[in-house]
Formats: sequence, structure tokens, C-alpha cells
Amino acid sequence: MIHRLRGILVEKDTEGVVLDVGGVGYRASASQGTLGALPAMGEEVVIHTRLVVREDAMLLFGFATRDERAAFDALTAVSKVGPKLALSVLSSMSPPEISEAVARGDVPKLSSVPGLGRKTAERLVLELKGKDMAVFAPETVSGASADGGGSGPYMEAREALAGLGYSLEEAEWALNEVPPQPSVEKYIKEALRRIGSRR
Repeated sequence: MIHRLRGILVEKDTEGVVLDVGGVGYRASASQGTLGALPAMGEEVVIHTRLVVREDAMLLFGFATRDERAAFDALTAVSKVGPKLALSVLSSMSPPEISEAVARGDVPKLSSVPGLGRKTAERLVLELKGKDMAVFAPETVSGASADGGGSGPYMEAREALAGLGYSLEEAEWALNEVPPQPSVEKYIKEALRRIGSRR
């Protein structure tokens, strides 16, 4: 199995890369995060890979980090999640963000990924929650354990801020700056204060 490649980056487009390894060109599909982390064309690069063998094709996927490859493996282990959909998730969210969303049971955030419907997002949470996600998300995310999963003050405050017209990203940024709070109202009050000081 091809587990890792080191070679010269000779091609890069919106879907993947080609590495020249000892005169052989290896094409690997990659997430937007990996594509953004790669050096300039003509430079040497190392990518961590996963080879997916099907009846009609052998598909190679490349990752800038081992954490991203571990996240890919975890995602593709979920029923109805193939490698292309897993790559789409990784193009929209980093491994720690995926782990955070799963820990919180954050179906709305997961289902915002292109191609990932609500039912599949619910299946992701169901099958991955409780598993050792630390392999690709070493940091404990603020609020992830304090609110007990998909409900609780943090999630309700985020939905309330979104209802007030703030983007999901801005609401999460503000709430992640807030220490754990006992109520939705206190979360919202503290988050609004931080949003106001940022603008």
C-alpha cells in the first residue's frame, strides 16, 4: 500500500496534485486545506496518502498531515460516506472542527458541507461520537464537554446569535471566547460584548 510519498510537485489544481517520485507521476486527490498547505510548483513535498481500491479503479488521496489522513479514515469508516464525500468534509472543516462538531452533536454545521445531507450528518455523529477522536483532534475545544453534546447553553446561544443575523463563524468565534456559562442568556450577553468590541 502507498502510505507516504516524497517528490517534486509538478501539477496542482482544484482537485488534487501530481508528484514526480523518481520519474513516476503519482496523482492524488486532496482537500482544499492540503492544497493550500503545499509549497510552490517545482519544490519537494511530502504527502501522507491513502490508497482506496475499488472494482473499477484505484484512487489515491493525499494529505498534508497525518491528522487529516486519520480524519479521512474515520469519516470513510462511517456507512454511506465515501472517499469523495470525506474529502468534501475536509475541504470545509479542519480535523479539530470535525471532532468538535461530532462531540457537540452539531448536525446543522456538518450538514452545511456540500454534498452532506442532514441524515448523513446525523449518521456521522451517531457512529463517531464516543470514539477516540483525539487521534486527529488533540486539543480540547472550549465548551465541547461543558454543554453535554448537541443541546445545552452553548448550542442554543449559537442558534440564537444566528437568528439575530450573525454568521455561524462569527457566532462560534465569539462563543469560543466566552468561559462556560450556566445559561443561554449569559452566553449570548458575553458573546455580544465580544462581537461588539471586535467591530
